[in-house]
Formats: sequence, C-alpha cells, structure tokens
Amino acid sequence: MESIQSFSRQLALEVSQSSLIDEFKKAVLQLRMHELEGHPLNVMFAGPQGVGKTATIKAMFGEAFTASGELDVTTGILRYQAGELVVWDYPGLSGNKDHDKLLEMQIGATLSENDADGNPLIDMVVVVMDAAERNLNDGYRLITEVIVPALGSEFDNRLVVALNKIDVASYAYDWDFVMDSPSPEVEIWPESTATLLRHCLLDESGLEIAPVCIAAELTRQGESTRPFNLMKLMAAMLEKLPAEKKLTLIDTPLNQQSLAWFDGDDRRNYLAEVENTLFDSLYEGSKDGSRFGGLLGAYLGKQGRELGYLLRRNLRKSFNLA
Repeated sequence: MESIQSFSRQLALEVSQSSLIDEFKKAVLQLRMHELEGHPLNVMFAGPQGVGKTATIKAMFGEAFTASGELDVTTGILRYQAGELVVWDYPGLSGNKDHDKLLEMQIGATLSENDADGNPLIDMVVVVMDAAERNLNDGYRLITEVIVPALGSEFDNRLVVALNKIDVASYAYDWDFVMDSPSPEVEIWPESTATLLRHCLLDESGLEIAPVCIAAELTRQGESTRPFNLMKLMAAMLEKLPAEKKLTLIDTPLNQQSLAWFDGDDRRNYLAEVENTLFDSLYEGSKDGSRFGGLLGAYLGKQGRELGYLLRRNLRKSFNLA
C-alpha cells in the first residue's frame, strides 16, 4: 500500500538538494520533518447505516485501500491500514435497539481506550451523516450521547462531521455541465441542513461543530463517479490534527482517481488551506502559510518561498493535481 516515496520523504529529499536553502536551514527543516514523520494515526469513521462511511473512506484513499480491509467478525468493524494510518470503519446504527446499544457501547469503549503511551487510541472521529435524510436524529444522538461524552473536553480537536450525499439532497437540481460545477441551487438544501445541525448542536448541547458538506460518489451525466468537496474535508481534518499527526495523513497513499480532489464549492481555497497547515507545521514560527503576494512562504524570504514551492509541488502530486 505504501508509495515508493512518501510526501514527506520526497519533500525532505528535494529540500536537501535545493540550492536556495542554506545548510543550516536544511538541517533545521530535516530535523523538523524527522520529528513529525512516522507517528501512528487512528481515524474512526462512524454513523448510521447507509450514509456512505465506506464510500467516503474510498473517496479519500482509493479502492486499493478499502480492498485491503480486515473484518472483525465478532464486532463487524472493518480496519484498513497503510503505513502508520489505521482507519476504523464502524458498522452503522441499524434501528435495532439491542444491536445499536451494543454498537454504541463499543464505540464509547474504543474512544475511551488509550495506547501504550497513555494517549487516546483514536486520534480523530469522522461522523458521516446523510444530507438527503430528513431525519438526522440517529446521527445527532450518536454525536451528543455517545461520541462527545467519550471524547470529553478534547472533542473539538478530535471530531469532524461530514454531511454526505449533497447531490441527492438537492433533489430537483442537477449538475451545471457548462460550468462543470454544481448549479448554485444544489448547495441550498444541504447547506441549510448543515446550518440547522450546527445550530442544534450549539443550542441544545453547547457544541460548536461546523459540518462539512460532501458527495463521496457524485455521478455526472455520461461520466464516471467522482467525489465533490473532498479537499474541504481533508482541510478540516488536517486543521484539527496535532502537528505530529498531519504528515501521517498526507503520507498515506491518497485517491489517485483523475480529478478526485478537484471539484469543490469554491467558497474558500481549500488546497491553499491544506498547504498553509502543512507549511506552518514544518516551518516553526510560520502562520497561515506566511504568504506574501499569494506565494506560500514568501514572507519568510527566499528560503521560505523555496520550501513553499517544493511543498506545493509535491502536495499537488499527492492529490494527482499536477
């Protein structure tokens, strides 16, 4: 499953070969990348049945990743692993009270478990919900009654909510083939649902969580299926992960399907947000990518600009956007 050269190792190699970065800065950057590389990362995907948890995992990491899953026959949990990344795909809530109660206990127990160093075993939970469902109670209850209590005070840094199937939720609206983007109306219903869910979580539970609207499998007329807003989900996950876990997520072989990471709502430049997050974790003292004139790292001079160029180039390769 591992690529021949991971993102961080390729970046370290190119930094060492750069003629624009002096030897002292090379040593500092190499040491920093060594400190951040190779940390284990465990991500749990949870949610009701049929919301697209496995489809979201496949959208992020590709079919080869999901084809390597190992099933725990006693719990129904699928585990996927590539390098230091382990993804836990929990079976969904089915509506059967006995089944769901047992599953919720398993989720709570897993989230409360610590590793050998005393740190939480699960670094992040991605709760996937179906934006097309008018009744989101199962997912809402899973968040407020099971996941957040298990995460405790650290829930904000370990929880991401994804509203999947926004294309289905848009009902009568279709893809704008002229602009090769969703019709403006497509986002109205799911974004309204996301706003309502965010308000309910804040008003009733005091939780400030902004759901990310995605489509793990968006089918266009006469074209193959590919995801929508996947880069926005990646940006949200990277933002919350601690610095020592960010490179593990990017070092994992990502979905290389053509344009898998390309389509998004364009409300913000999510690729730039990913670049900023990674740059700040590598170049200590940087903030928001230290951009100047839109160039990553340029505020820090020619060495920062060079690192920004190398990081951006290799990141685009990882997302197959080169």
